[in-house]
Amino acid sequence: DKDLTKDFKNKNIPDVVYYSLGQPSGFTETMLKEEAIADISDVFTDELKEKLLGGITESAVAQPYGDGKIYLAPFKYEPVGLWYNKDLFEGENKKYDLPTTWNEFFALGDKAKADGISLFTYPTSGYFDCVLRQMYAQAGGYDFFLKATNYDKDTWTSDEGKEIIDALAKVTSKDYLFPDTVANANAKGGHVLNQQSVVDGKTLFCPDGSWIMAENANTTPEGFNWGMTALPKFDASDENYVYTFTEQVWVPADAPNMDLAKEFISFMYSEKAANLMVENTIENKETGERVPSAMVSPLLGTADKLPEGAVKDSFTLLAKDGYNVVSGVEATTESINGFDFGATVYGSIEAMATGELDAAGYQKNLVEAWAKLLENLKK
Repeated sequence: DKDLTKDFKNKNIPDVVYYSLGQPSGFTETMLKEEAIADISDVFTDELKEKLLGGITESAVAQPYGDGKIYLAPFKYEPVGLWYNKDLFEGENKKYDLPTTWNEFFALGDKAKADGISLFTYPTSGYFDCVLRQMYAQAGGYDFFLKATNYDKDTWTSDEGKEIIDALAKVTSKDYLFPDTVANANAKGGHVLNQQSVVDGKTLFCPDGSWIMAENANTTPEGFNWGMTALPKFDASDENYVYTFTEQVWVPADAPNMDLAKEFISFMYSEKAANLMVENTIENKETGERVPSAMVSPLLGTADKLPEGAVKDSFTLLAKDGYNVVSGVEATTESINGFDFGATVYGSIEAMATGELDAAGYQKNLVEAWAKLLENLKK
C-alpha cells in the first residue's frame, strides 16, 4: 500500500489495482471515500452476470455505494459455513440427518446431547463475523443484510434481529455448546482445539472456512471426511445464503487506459483465466509437494474443476439451486474513542456462553452499538 500511495500521489496511476477491502491500511476504503475508483458496471453485461454465481456482483462489496453500480470486481471467492464429520450424515455409517432449519438444528442438538455429543463450537468469538452476516440474510434476505450492515436503527428491535439474537443465545448455551469452547477460544492456538472437537467426535458443527482442514491436518486421522453446509434457515421456505469472502480488483477513476483496463477485467471472467486460477498450485511448506491453491473464480462451473473432496464440495455448494452468495462487511465509520466493535458485538456472544449476559443484555448492547455506529458513519 505504501507503493500504491506513492504512485497515486505522484500521478503514476495504474490501470488496474488488486487490493481488497479489509486490509489494515484501509487503502481501498479511502479510495472509495474519495470517489477515486471507476464505475465498471458496463463490464458486467447481463450475459456475463448469467455466467457468474448468483449475487456475487450484487453484494455490498461489489456495489459499495449501494447505488446499483459496480466498482469492485470480485475475481475470486471462498465460502464459509458449518463444518462437520461428513460420515455422520451420509454413507453406511450415517447417524443423523443434516438440518436445514434452526428448529431442526436444535432438535439434532437434543439428540446428539443424549449421545454425549455437543451440537456446536466456534474457533474464537471473532468467527461470529461471518456467522452474523450470514444470519442477517437468512433472517431477512439481502434487504435486511444491507440494513444491518449499515446500522439501521431498528436492526435489533425488528423481528429478524430478535430471531438472530435468540438463536445465538440458544446455540451458545450450555445445552448445545462444547464445554471447553470458551477456554480454548481464549488460549493461544486454542481455536484449533475447538475445531479438533469435531474431528474427535465431541462436537457436530463448527463455523469455519476450508482452511480448517489444513489447520487440523496433523491431528485428523486418515479416512476422516469433512463436510460443509450453510447455516440453518429460520423457516424452511426461506432462501439459503452462504457468506462468502471475495478478493477484488478495481480500476482507478484516473486510469490512463480505461478501455484496456475494463477489457482486462472482462478477461478475468473468461474460461481461460478461470482455468489458470483453479489450476494454480502452491508449495506445502511441511511436505514440499505442490497442492491446489484454491483460487476459484466465480465463473459458474469453475469449482467443478477442483479435485474431489471437501474443498470442492464447499465451493460448489454455492452453485446449487436455492443457494445465494452474501458478501460484504459492516459500513465504515469514523474512529470511535473507546469503542471496540469486535469486543462489543462478538465478545458479547461469548459473554452469553459464559452466562455473564443473557439475550436481553445482548440486545441492549447491540442497540446501543448500532446507534453509536450510525452516528459515526462515514459519509
